This record gives sequence, structure tokens and C-alpha cells, in this order.
Amino acid sequence: MEVKNCKTCGKQFLSETDNSYCRICNKKWYEKQGKIREQAENLKWQEQKEQERKLFEAKVQTYKPILMESVNPSAHTLYIIGNGFDLMHRVPSSYYNFRDSLGKNNSLRYSLETALTAEDIWADFENALGTLNLNLMGSRNIIDMWLDDFGVYGDEDSGAAEFYMAVEAAAAPMANLVNNLQPTFRRWIERLEVGTDDRPLNGLIHPQGKVLDFNYTEFIETLYGVKEVCYIHGSRKKKKKLILGHKPGAAGNFHQKNRKPQNYRQAMIDVAQDNVFDLIGQYDKDLTKDSQEIIKNNQAFFDGLACTEQIVVIGHSISLVDWDYFIEVNKKASNAHWCFGIYGLNDLRNMAELVKSLNIKNYDIFRTDSIWTKPKKVGNGKASQRALKPRIFQEDEITVTIRQMYDLMIGDSYEIILPNHAKSIVIYEHCIFVVMDDLDRNIIFFKRQAKGWTFISVLESFLHQSLINRRLRHIFLNEDDIIFVYNNRVRKYDLNTGKLIANQQMRDARSKEYLGKDVMNKFVGRGI
Repeated sequence: MEVKNCKTCGKQFLSETDNSYCRICNKKWYEKQGKIREQAENLKWQEQKEQERKLFEAKVQTYKPILMESVNPSAHTLYIIGNGFDLMHRVPSSYYNFRDSLGKNNSLRYSLETALTAEDIWADFENALGTLNLNLMGSRNIIDMWLDDFGVYGDEDSGAAEFYMAVEAAAAPMANLVNNLQPTFRRWIERLEVGTDDRPLNGLIHPQGKVLDFNYTEFIETLYGVKEVCYIHGSRKKKKKLILGHKPGAAGNFHQKNRKPQNYRQAMIDVAQDNVFDLIGQYDKDLTKDSQEIIKNNQAFFDGLACTEQIVVIGHSISLVDWDYFIEVNKKASNAHWCFGIYGLNDLRNMAELVKSLNIKNYDIFRTDSIWTKPKKVGNGKASQRALKPRIFQEDEITVTIRQMYDLMIGDSYEIILPNHAKSIVIYEHCIFVVMDDLDRNIIFFKRQAKGWTFISVLESFLHQSLINRRLRHIFLNEDDIIFVYNNRVRKYDLNTGKLIANQQMRDARSKEYLGKDVMNKFVGRGI
């Protein structure tokens, strides 16, 4: 890594590539290109939507839609409502809204968009949860890399613990998804509010009717006074787990068979791959929506539908993932007349497949795409923008400031653009260490010299073996060197040149005595 001058802003920056522009200028350029791509994608999307609209207009007329106002509600009406109900009341409850609430650099969003293979996971989120990217987590090359990273092949100290840590690392995107999706999703759901004072369904919703509600919000109760509601996938008002997931079997069979390992390493990869797939399969169960079990748990509600005369579906896409519930409703209310609220081409196609599959003859459709509600006025209408505040760190009368995430300033005289985010900053009188938040956890070393602060080097790491890793036990700082002590290895760096001067394998190295002050906590226990 060397110091260069950015051709755009002229500032010094660190780079290990042939790039001539600093991280900040690169970021601005990519953001500009991103906006250009976004505009092109929006134009393409609008053209596609216009084609779909024309096709929808042609197809919907073949069903001779009735007016919504001609639907006569009564106490014997069952309403089946989905997310479209909340959306028409200006609740920002689409999965695109959920995506945007996560932010662009969120680890859960990254796991979702890398662990799933659907082209647009947010368009049909629950079905997308069944499209696991096994090439990302379960490929032999990836597993081989993790086994090597954790020293399973060549480290005498490695054992079952390192093997299973490698397995868990391979399945980490899935683990992050399972462990964080539910709590993050619930926090978002609990913040949702109605964004209009209009009640567009006043003439359609009968307060004494019954509701099969696929939403997690209680707006059917608060807006229209309906009392008998079955929240089939859970309610945000209750502490029980919200049900979110795909149909059983959607993710497919994980295991590969009839493999013939050629050597010890190949055999180790085979065993690890089996363990990774087993672990992914266990995680996938948490993302599976068992509709039959859910129906069984709500059997009393379904059994009470025998006297239903009319079924009104509104705001529901009638997606295949929820067909089991429609089948149960049709079975219990076999004589009821169906009224399907249709918003667009996707709803129309799904409805057509459903009535054909269930042999429903007694039905009408009405259009909901013309329903419009007036948004509430909020504040002065100006969107607030949160500026990135500089991060300031002070120690030993030395001030380090990070601006715009990458622009590092030591005191008021030395400035340099970092190649990545800083994970932590360790400050001493004559030296500063910046632990980078990248795959290799590189440590950038700055030193105070006669003419002021200067970049010395990046402390040498090894392929797939960062200096800061799970086996690191101590870091000892001396006047002339810094020592990294692992379970069975010791690495020493010269603080005048930043070069590696010792890399010694040593059994039970962590229990030996070393000169210097142990500064481990400053490197690993102090994030930005």
C-alpha cells in the first residue's frame, strides 16, 4: 500500500491498486453513476408498467368487473385482507419500504440480498426467502477457504472447534438472516402508522363481519371497527413471534450425493459441506411457513365460517404461498359468493389460477386500482437530511478526526484518505494504529517523526489470516516493536519500519511471558 495524490481533489490517499482517485471521490463518482442507472431502471420500469397496464385493461374486461359500491356487506361477510389494504391507507408497509428502512449498508440487508437468489427479493419477499444461494454458502471452494482460514488443514492446534467454526462461518449469511430478520422486522412493523384521514372502504367493510387478516397491523379494527379478526400470521399487539416465511420445500434439497473424495483434503471438504448444508437446513426451518400447522392452531375461526354468505378479498395478491388458507376457507364456506378486489395484472392472474384450481364458479371481481386517498399533512413538508458528523478521538493530547467516513486527520496538519472504513483507532504518543473494517482487518500504521506524522506501512498479514482474528490472545506494545500473540504463534513488527521481523510457531504461545504493555483491549474492544 502506498500514498498517492488524488487526481480529482488533490488530497493524499492510501491505495494498493493502480487507482488514481481517493475513496471519497470514487464514492461520489459511483453515486453519480448509480443515479444514472437508477433513472434508466425507473424509465424501463415505467415502460414495463405501462405495457402491463394495457394488458391488464384488456384482460380485466373479460371478467366483467362490478363496481365496488355494488358489493353489499353484511354480518355474514368474511373479509380476507392483505398488505394492499394497509397500502391504500398510506401505510408505508411494502417490503421495499422495509428494505429502505434498513439502509444501504445494513448487514441484514446484505445477507438477504446475497443469501437469496431471486432477481428482486423485495417484490415477492416471502417466496424469495425460499431461494437460497447455495453457491455462496455451500460451494466447495468457499468451504475450502474457510477450512484453510481457521487452520483446519495445517495448524497442529486445530481440532473440532476450528472445524465447526469454519462450518458456521460458511453459513454465516444464513445465520445473520435468521437471527436478525425477526427482531428487525418486528421493530419496523411496530413503527408503522396510517398516513391518511380518508376511509375509502366505509361502504364495503361491515363492522360485524369477520376478517382473515394477513397483515401484522390492527388497522382493520381501528379504522373500521371490526371486532372479530383472525391475525393469521400474528399481530404486532401481541408478543408472540410474527410468522414470516416461504412454503415448505421451496428451498429444495441441500445435500449432494455420490461423491468420491480423492484425498484427505477433499474428504474434509465433503464432511464440512454436509455439515454446512445441515446447518443451512436447520436455519431454513425458521424461515418456513407451515400453513397447515397455522390453520390447525386457528381451527376454531375456520370452523366458524359455515354461515358465511359472502367472501370479499381486498388488498391481497392471492399468491401461491397463501393458497392453503384460501382452500380451507372455500372448504368451510363452500356456498359463499366470492368478490375479488383486483389491483393489477398479477392479482388477476393469481385469482384466475385460484378459481380454476378450487373450481370456484360463484364469484365476481371489482377493481381497486382507482382507490386514492389523500395523505396527511406532516410538519412543513420538508424532508430532513442527516449529515455525517465528524468522529473525533483524543488521547495523549493527540486528536484524530474522521470526516466523510474515510478522511482521516491527525491534529490539524496531517490528512489522508483511508481505503476503507476504520474499525478502531489506537492512539499513542508516537504511533497511531488504524484497524480497518475489511475482510483482512488490515492495520494501518502511522508514526510521529521529526517533520510530523506520516504513514509507515500496513502491518503485513497473510492470505485469509488477518492480524485480528479469533485466535489472537494478546498484543504487547514496546518502544521499538509490537507483538501479536496467538494460541500457537507469535508475530513481531518493527515500529520504525512497520515490517514483520518475527513469525514464530510456538506451542501454547499465549501462556508465555512477553515484554511490553498488553494493549489487546484497545485494538479489539473499542469500535468506532
